[in-house]
Amino acid sequence: MHKKKIAGAAASLTAAALLLTACGTGTGTEGGNAAADLTEQIAAVTDDQLDGVTITMSRMFGDCEETTQGVTDPSLAASECEAIQILTNQFNDENEYGITVERLGGADWHSYYDAFNASVAGGEPADIANLHDYSMSDYAQRDQLLAFDAEAVGIDLSDSTTQAQSSVVYDGDTYAVPFDSHAILAHINTDILGAAGYMGEDGRPIMPTSADELLEMAAAVKEKTGTYLFSLGVANDDMAWRMFYSLVRQQGSDVVSADGEAQIDTPEAAAALELMNELIEGGYIHTDADYAGSIDEWKDGKSAILVNGTWVVNEYAATAPFGYAVADFPALMGEPAVWASSHMWVLPRQRDDDPVAYRAALEFASFLYDNTDVWAVATGHIAPRVSVVESAAYQAAPNREFYTSTALDAIRFVPQIDNWTAVKDLIHTQLEEVWFNGKDVAAALGEAQSRVEQQLD
Repeated sequence: MHKKKIAGAAASLTAAALLLTACGTGTGTEGGNAAADLTEQIAAVTDDQLDGVTITMSRMFGDCEETTQGVTDPSLAASECEAIQILTNQFNDENEYGITVERLGGADWHSYYDAFNASVAGGEPADIANLHDYSMSDYAQRDQLLAFDAEAVGIDLSDSTTQAQSSVVYDGDTYAVPFDSHAILAHINTDILGAAGYMGEDGRPIMPTSADELLEMAAAVKEKTGTYLFSLGVANDDMAWRMFYSLVRQQGSDVVSADGEAQIDTPEAAAALELMNELIEGGYIHTDADYAGSIDEWKDGKSAILVNGTWVVNEYAATAPFGYAVADFPALMGEPAVWASSHMWVLPRQRDDDPVAYRAALEFASFLYDNTDVWAVATGHIAPRVSVVESAAYQAAPNREFYTSTALDAIRFVPQIDNWTAVKDLIHTQLEEVWFNGKDVAAALGEAQSRVEQQLD
């Protein structure tokens, strides 16, 4: 029962857990003694103190109040928004403490961080908040998140994937609870691939295993069906960047090394960018499409494969107007590897460092971790727990068996460095210079290298 998870671990919390810093979002405490005191206070919170506590939750995923009012059965969820709101309803209805979670904002991820940053700057962030893995370190290094001992609060991170375990740690301390991984996949119009001769007798698409096979496939699709091979957001979207990053990682490289050094002007990055250029120059990718445009293009039967994420699998399985299949993004340049990210839950530091509110937020975080299977099945995202991904129930969800390889072996998170978004944008700008303005590959990668070095310094 959730009720015993933290209460039964009070000694462990007191001895080893929440390594807290002094500055946070305006707390007046100072030094290690204050951190130890807060640790003991959180561990000492009683069930009676939790009874009737209300905490706030900041999350992305949009608004869906009309369709989730009073709903507590997660199997009824048909979207990310409905899944997270119904889980919240379920926690409010069933948790043994009487804790109530109220939503504080629900914007989609494009505008989410502006609102979250404003709440942090104003000293009034939510008690529990939604972040991506690549942004967590920015807040942790500014002492704006609570660090905690996951095991001591009943969260078994040893069941999580290696990527999930590493993503929640900053500077040796755990600052987050993983909720999912999400990666790019190949969403396939099987009617087009069948006409081009790329469907097997087993009814599954025949995917390329090298760059040469990819180009042969692209030419065959164009010749026999008159369509593009790929639709992906190239204009004003990150999807093409994610494809580039996947191709770099398939060669065992990265754009930032493990010790934090820029490594963009490399043979691996050049090979990845040159392959994408061949696809564009051959007329196998339409560069005018943004994210929404790429989806429309694919749904209109103008391309064989949409490069998009795990988050649309359920939707397309139910609504695609043609034969639909999903597959791992193909390993074209070496080892299976694909861009991935994750959603996670963090506890923003509060001005008053109220141990009761922190304890209540940890209970909700524990509940969400226990229900990552529900979230993953309802949304298409990859569960961050090995036991869930390998379970019969998860594998029985639509198409999950066809990207288990991505879930367990191929996902590659971006480097966990401060200001990752700025670094990524500098690289992406130079890729667009190649795609839209004809800039030389070597010149673009050289400039990206120089600019990222300056940013990292």
